[in-house]
Amino acid sequence: MSALLKIATAFIVVVFLLLRKVKLGYCLLMGSLVLGILFGIQFIDYFKFTLMAFRDPANQKLIITLSTILILANVMGETRQLERIVSLARNVIRNPKIVLTAMPALIGFLPIPGGALFSAPLVEKTDIESEINPSMRSFINYWFRHVWEYFFPLYPEVILATALTGIKMSKFISVQFPLSITAIIIGFLVISRLRLTSNIQDPVDGDWKTLILYVLPILIPIVLILIGVTSWLSILIGVFIALAINRKSTSELLTKVFRKFPWDVILNVVGVVVFKSFIENTGGIPQMVQFFTQHNFPIIVIITVAPFLVGLFSGMGIVPIGVTFPLIIPLAKDGNFYSTIMLAYACGFMGVMLSPAHLCLVVSNQYFNADIREVYRLLAIPVISIIIVALFLYLVKGG
Repeated sequence: MSALLKIATAFIVVVFLLLRKVKLGYCLLMGSLVLGILFGIQFIDYFKFTLMAFRDPANQKLIITLSTILILANVMGETRQLERIVSLARNVIRNPKIVLTAMPALIGFLPIPGGALFSAPLVEKTDIESEINPSMRSFINYWFRHVWEYFFPLYPEVILATALTGIKMSKFISVQFPLSITAIIIGFLVISRLRLTSNIQDPVDGDWKTLILYVLPILIPIVLILIGVTSWLSILIGVFIALAINRKSTSELLTKVFRKFPWDVILNVVGVVVFKSFIENTGGIPQMVQFFTQHNFPIIVIITVAPFLVGLFSGMGIVPIGVTFPLIIPLAKDGNFYSTIMLAYACGFMGVMLSPAHLCLVVSNQYFNADIREVYRLLAIPVISIIIVALFLYLVKGG
C-alpha cells in the first residue's frame, strides 16, 4: 500500500469517528494508532512518537499559548468586556455583517496556531440576537480569521515561502494579495443571505476611544506579537490588562475563570500534536511526494494536487511549503515563476483549510458546537473559488 493510501485511510477513520460524534482528541489519537499500524512501526515507537510530540518546544508553546487565550477569553467574558466591545463596535460601525467579520479578521493578524479560539467569543457576542446557526458562526470565525494568511509577512509559511523561493517579500505580497481579496469577497458572498438585526439589545454609551479601551487586552497582545514578543507572554499581558479594566474582585473572578476552564480544548490540542508527530515521524508525507515524481505526473498536477494533499494531511500551513516547494521550484518556468508559486501556495493552504487536523477548525467547531458536515459544506465553494482564481491567474501568465 502506498503512503498516500495509508495516510488517506487514517484520515477516513478520523472523519468516520467525527461523524459518530466522538471527541476530536480521541479521533486523532485513534488516527495516530492507525498510522502506526499501517506504517508498521514498532510497539516502542508509539511511546517514542508521543513523547516527541510533547518534548517539541513548538508544541509546548502551543499548549501554553492556547491556555492563556482561554484564560483571557474567560476573563473578558466574565467581566462582560466582550459584550461591551461588540456593542460599541455595532454602535460605531452600525453594519452588523462588517462587525461580525471584522472580529476574526482582526485576530487574523495574530500569527499563532489556534487563533480562531481567540475570535470565537467575539463572533458569538456579535450575534446577540442568535440569528446565525452554529455552523455558520464557525465558518465565519474560521474563514475570516485566515483571510490574511496568503501574504501577511509574519506568518511562518509566508516567511518560509520567500526564503525557499528567493522572492522578495514586497513582490511576494503583491503576487499573493489578490488571493486575500478573493477570500474576503467570497466570504461575504457566503454570508450575503444572512439577515442580521441592526438594533442593539444592550446599548452602551461610548465612541471610538471607549471601544479602543476595551479592545486593549486584545490589541496589545497583537502588537507585542508583531514586534517579536513570545505569544503566550503577550496574551498573558492581555489578561493583566483585562483584569485592570475590570472593577470586580480579581481573586473571585479568577476562581470563576479557572472553574470554567474548557479542558476539552486541551484534549483536542493533545490529539492534534500527537497525530502530527505520527504523520511526520512515519515518513509518510515525503513518501507521498516521491510517489508523484516517480510516476511522472503532469507538472500542473504536481503543482496543485501535491501541496493540497500535504496540506490536507498535515493541517499545518508551513508543511506543504517546506515539503513540496523544493520539488515545485525547479519545475517553475522563468516567465511563470511567480504565478506557479502562488498556485502551489494557494492549493497547499486550501488543503490546510479543509484538514480535520487544522487546529483553528477544531477549536472553532468545538466552541460553537458546530456540525462538521455543515461547516465543510459552507467551506466547499470558498475553497474551490480560491483554487479556481489561483489557477486562472496561473494560466493567464502562460502556465
